[in-house]
Amino acid sequence: MGFFNLKNTTGMVVVVLVFAFGAIPAQAIPITVQFTAKEFSDTPPASPPTDPVTGTIVYEAASTTADIDSLTSINLTIDGYVYPLDEVGYISSFGAPLKQIIGGKLNGVDTITSGTNDFWIVWNQSTLMPLDFGYASSNFPLNIWHSQTFDPFSITASTAVPEPTTMLLLGSGLLGLCGFRKKFKE
Repeated sequence: MGFFNLKNTTGMVVVVLVFAFGAIPAQAIPITVQFTAKEFSDTPPASPPTDPVTGTIVYEAASTTADIDSLTSINLTIDGYVYPLDEVGYISSFGAPLKQIIGGKLNGVDTITSGTNDFWIVWNQSTLMPLDFGYASSNFPLNIWHSQTFDPFSITASTAVPEPTTMLLLGSGLLGLCGFRKKFKE
C-alpha cells in the first residue's frame, strides 16, 4: 500500500486549479457608450442650445451589465463646453430598476443644476436601454433640458486579451502536469 496515489493527486491538482482560477475576479474591459440624444424638452424661457447631443464615453467594467470600475475617456461638447474627464463621475446600481449614471460631478452625478455646465446620461443596467439624457448650460441660468429619444444608442465591450505572462504560466503548469503524469505512468 503506497503513500502516494497518482489518481487522487491529479484530481486534487485539478480541484485546486479550478478554485484558484474561479477566485480570480473578472478582468475589467473597456466598454464604449456611443449616443445621440435628440428632441429635448423645450422649456421656457429658452430652447435647448444643443439638439441633438452626440457623445462617446469609455469606461472599464467586468461586462456591459456590471458595475462601472472607472471612466477612461469622454468626448462630449454641449453648448460649446467640452467636458474634461476629471469633471465626470458615475454611479452604478442606482435605484430600481438598477441604473447606470454617468454625469458631471459639479453638483453630484445624480443632480443637474440649472445655470451650470452639467449633464447626465442614464440607462438600465441589465437591459442596456437608455432612459434619460439631461443637461444644463452656464449660458442659461433657468433651464435644464431632458430627452428620452436616442438615435443611436449603443454599449459595446472590447474583448479582453489575456496577458502573455498569464498564458505562459498556465501553459507551463499544464505541461508540468502532463510531464508529472507521464513520469509516474512509466
